[in-house]
Amino acid sequence: MWQEERQQKIRTLLAAYGQVSADRVAEECGVSRETIRRDFVEMEAAGELKRLRGGAVPVTPEDPAFDVRITQRLKEKRAICVRALSLLHDGQTIFMDGGSTLSIMAEEIAGRSGLRDLTIITNSLEIAMTLAEKPDELSRGFRVVLLGGDVKHNPIETYGPATINEIQRFRADVSIISPWGIDLRGGAMDHYAHSAEVARAMTDNAATRIILADHSKVGVAARVAFCAIEDIDYLVVDPKARTIPAFGAFADAVPGLIVAE
Repeated sequence: MWQEERQQKIRTLLAAYGQVSADRVAEECGVSRETIRRDFVEMEAAGELKRLRGGAVPVTPEDPAFDVRITQRLKEKRAICVRALSLLHDGQTIFMDGGSTLSIMAEEIAGRSGLRDLTIITNSLEIAMTLAEKPDELSRGFRVVLLGGDVKHNPIETYGPATINEIQRFRADVSIISPWGIDLRGGAMDHYAHSAEVARAMTDNAATRIILADHSKVGVAARVAFCAIEDIDYLVVDPKARTIPAFGAFADAVPGLIVAE
């Protein structure tokens, strides 16, 4: 494939996914990873993208608005969340960070999951509101703890030192996190330091770590790592993740890799 065709392909993938790995572009273009790296260098110099280890992200916008992300790859995210329900049990204490996939996970837990007596600890206002029991509902014994701290919008969630301090007061059975990307060397990663700090505190203080990642995140590195690949107990992905060149290596690195068929 000619250089301009390759670079247009990169632009298309960035517009669709907000991030792209060199491996994925190389496979789709039928060229070497080194060729794609040279394209990344040239496009970064032209101000079209920002290189990250193993891939690239757009210069602007860096992170699509939450109301846009919640509609992207919705079918895949829903399947991942439905499959992840089987990893949860009655009576557990669960950390959940913010983000579009976790909002769907909250809907699934609150819906027909049948789970009871859960304590959900979250920094997301939307997740807290979804899981808080309503006066007209038959009680399932849910307790929802909304973490304090500084507040940001899009989505509305807390962060910062006060949030981290509150997380460290708890010892959860499970943490459920959806990263910006997951990379074999860096593990689960986020684009923003404040989000990574929350995710790191939650994974550090949970007995079992569950990562939910649709195929657009697999094999993609981001700026800030928060959970090493060997510390992930379960990685739940959609079937399209099998097309990622590094999928076999992920299966070897994470014994708890689950494909949500």
